[in-house]
Amino acid sequence: MAKQRAVAYIRVSTKSDAQSHSFEYQLEYWRNTITQNTECEYMGVYADKGISGRALAKRPQLLKLLTDARQHKFDVVYTKSVSRFGRNTEELLETVRELRELGVKVVFEKEQIDSFNPAAETYLTIAASIAENDLQIYSDNMRWSIRNRFKNGWFSVGHGIFGYRTNKDTDELEIEPSEAETVRRMFDLYLEGYGTIAIGLILEKENRPNSFGKVKWNRGAILYMLTNEKYKGCALSQKYVQSQGVCRLNKNEAPKYYIENTHPPIISPEQFDKVQAELEKRGKSHKGKGKPIYAFTTKIVCGQCGHGYVHKINSSGKPWANPIWICSHQNFFGTKNCNNRRIKDSVLKEKFVECFNEFIANKTESDEAIELRQRLASLIESENELNLLRINRMIDGAAFAVESASLRKEITAVTMQIAAKEMRGIDKADFTQITEYDDDKVEKFVERVTINNNVVTFTFINGAEISREYTNGPSGNQKGWRDKQRERLEKENKTEVQ
Repeated sequence: MAKQRAVAYIRVSTKSDAQSHSFEYQLEYWRNTITQNTECEYMGVYADKGISGRALAKRPQLLKLLTDARQHKFDVVYTKSVSRFGRNTEELLETVRELRELGVKVVFEKEQIDSFNPAAETYLTIAASIAENDLQIYSDNMRWSIRNRFKNGWFSVGHGIFGYRTNKDTDELEIEPSEAETVRRMFDLYLEGYGTIAIGLILEKENRPNSFGKVKWNRGAILYMLTNEKYKGCALSQKYVQSQGVCRLNKNEAPKYYIENTHPPIISPEQFDKVQAELEKRGKSHKGKGKPIYAFTTKIVCGQCGHGYVHKINSSGKPWANPIWICSHQNFFGTKNCNNRRIKDSVLKEKFVECFNEFIANKTESDEAIELRQRLASLIESENELNLLRINRMIDGAAFAVESASLRKEITAVTMQIAAKEMRGIDKADFTQITEYDDDKVEKFVERVTINNNVVTFTFINGAEISREYTNGPSGNQKGWRDKQRERLEKENKTEVQ
């Protein structure tokens, strides 16, 4: 009998000495355990160190494990417990399901759960819900502690602010003269009428380095600095909140605490307030113009950073104007943050026609409805199994309530998806091939478009994915065009409205 190719997955959530010891211990433990198992062939360990278990996207080794599983590099994954594998119930179940479909078994040692066991998903859901709930209680306690300190006047301004350095003896912020001069220059230029793009070009021409020591500025960094209250010596605490392992802007979901005179100012409060007023004024002027909505708006996703793509026109108003789609993160913060490819609007439409016609030729319009109904049936079956566990007293009331609520929530969601697909207004006449681009076909049939380097992938309503490689063709730019662009922007953008 052939041996099973076995790997282990381990994770510790902090980089403390105690956790480091645990990390090394787990490495040695699984190496010995698998090696001594006569039915297994040891293939290695995937280890995430100092990483939270809340979000799958933030665990590179687990992502690598999934990639290798898709290439059939092993047959079984051992892990210490459900909480070590993941604390987000939905992501954990999706990961285990994908591995099971790939023929890879996951064994959770502490809970004695084998993912190939027919009842595994029910037990996994319960264990993961408990782990997620424990983490939520811990997080709530930590947030309460921090917010309580905010209320009592405690603040944190951070140590990595451009224009400041932390005094190691006093642990207080002190002004860094050369960087502070760049900050003042930035504020002065904005009040003189320059926009963020033009300011960046001027700072580069004046050879002013950014926080990384490079003479390169992007509009996102400049706008962030222009709106950062810390430059006037104040601190706004809890600008961001954390949810499901993701940090995002606090849009009045939690209280904010504003404290004045926390450290030496670089910009006077009066000048800072003038810049904020000018930003608001220019913003209103820009919004007043309105933005057209395209069929692909909100549907295109960057395959590298996950942000959406936005429509823009290069050289607007010129004879050589060129409509394109670009990653919004790249558009705002520059290629340092995302270097994914742009795609011409004409190329995107051309590739859509090709992929749509292939989609129609495959006659796969009913697959998704079948899959959703199968999923619904599976959920209802899981609910029945859960009820049996309760009847046989194999699960306590609290755990049953958590799992039952989760199942009902998912059943409702799937039912709504089925209804949504049926309400799209698609009839048989829509399932015909096209010779020209049609906005209506995009609206009805496309769920998502993913762009990754030079490949565009259309995800259709049934989940089918059809890809095409693309090229935008030669840029047509001649030698020295960038220098000419800089000179033109310095002249034209003095009154630029951002």
